[in-house]
Amino acid sequence: MRGKNITTLTPLRKLGYESGLGAESVVYNMFYVFFMLFLTTVVGINPALAGTISLISVLVDAFTDPLIGWICDRPGVDTKKFMLIGGTLTGILLGASFYVFPGGQIAQFIYYTVVTSLMWVSYTSFCIPYYACCVQMTDDYDEITKIRGISQMMNAFFIYCGAALPTVFVGMYTGLFDEGTCWTLAAFSIGAISIIFGLINYFSIRHVKFIQKPTTEKMDGLIKTYINLLKLKPMKWFIPWVFFILLGTAVATANVEYVIIYTAGLPASVISQTSATTLVCFLVGAPLLTWVATKWDRKNAVIIGYVISIVCLIGVKFLGIDSLGDIFLLQGVTGIATVAFWVFFYDFSYDLIELDEYKNRKNRAGAITSFPQLVQKVGNAVGLQLIGIMLTMVGFDAAKGTAQSAQTLVGIENIATFFVAGCMLISLICVIKYPINKQLYTKLQTANEKRRAGETDYYDADVDAIL
Repeated sequence: MRGKNITTLTPLRKLGYESGLGAESVVYNMFYVFFMLFLTTVVGINPALAGTISLISVLVDAFTDPLIGWICDRPGVDTKKFMLIGGTLTGILLGASFYVFPGGQIAQFIYYTVVTSLMWVSYTSFCIPYYACCVQMTDDYDEITKIRGISQMMNAFFIYCGAALPTVFVGMYTGLFDEGTCWTLAAFSIGAISIIFGLINYFSIRHVKFIQKPTTEKMDGLIKTYINLLKLKPMKWFIPWVFFILLGTAVATANVEYVIIYTAGLPASVISQTSATTLVCFLVGAPLLTWVATKWDRKNAVIIGYVISIVCLIGVKFLGIDSLGDIFLLQGVTGIATVAFWVFFYDFSYDLIELDEYKNRKNRAGAITSFPQLVQKVGNAVGLQLIGIMLTMVGFDAAKGTAQSAQTLVGIENIATFFVAGCMLISLICVIKYPINKQLYTKLQTANEKRRAGETDYYDADVDAIL
């Protein structure tokens, strides 16, 4: 029966698990908000080359995701300790990623590529088992939705920390150290916060018993596992849904500092104020969209958020971005779609875990959870590569300071609005076409419970129709 194996999942332990999102979120947001700016303005690396560093490092990690997911599904692997080690290394390597490495651009290229690659692999070693264990602690649709919703409300604070605290820490260290050292110390400070939340997560759930989901066959090898998972029909909509929204938000996040400094003519420190808009979006949007999802459906909640953001981004473009208020507005309307995605991102992968068990009689939570991680990294990596290329295309030159050409300023504004809205539109189409909803999930869950109870030949015609 549902819930029988999760009697130790107390409210306090759920809270500890939910707060564990901070272990990855503060790192993720600091990297995507500041790394490109750090490389181009502090280290002095060419924007296109800086984008290539990010592309390579994240792609290296992305293609180790399937291996990590597959390993986490192996019998006897302690995924909780996997999280502990991965989260600790991630915090340390974040600091190393913001170290001003001496030498020429070739030596710097090698250093930053290697260190950030190691950081992202460590990050994934935490994230895959972290997100997979949610559906291993409970398989109730509404409980999963609520856990993820509460987690994303907390994520509002973590996003703010990752986007705002680095400049606060830099300001604290300014006057005591040179600019490069200030950034390094700020990154290690954020890394320490990440490690603390990783420890909270570990000690909260280390004694929680995971649901045992028996399967009829032994585990497949790595390649066969992922070939079978790619054959799940909803994957053709799930993968581009994740890719295009993360491509757009990665570009938006990396570009916002350029919009603030060059388009609006404001100091970089403004990010610590405007990031509060994203905080508000999560605090308000996460509970509202979670309510929509539990009363209606996850898909509809995502669609509502996307449509609002797309329409408003076009409106922002025609209003123009040349003041602090405009930056707040831009951050806010982009944040609506961001909330809609992140609140339900992994919930959609949990749908696929149930579908895989139904179709293939497998328990592959780690492998399936690695898919959104892989697509997430590819989308973000391509986004960081694209922002470097697009900045070069519109004529951005860091040496000119704030004296950029009018064409460059319009280009930076178009990246923040038209390009991001276009990515959201493609992602919206994919989520509309994604076939699993609350009703079908309930049927999947019922079918799997019957099979675990011994009715191995049980089938559901509605479920079979989407296979």
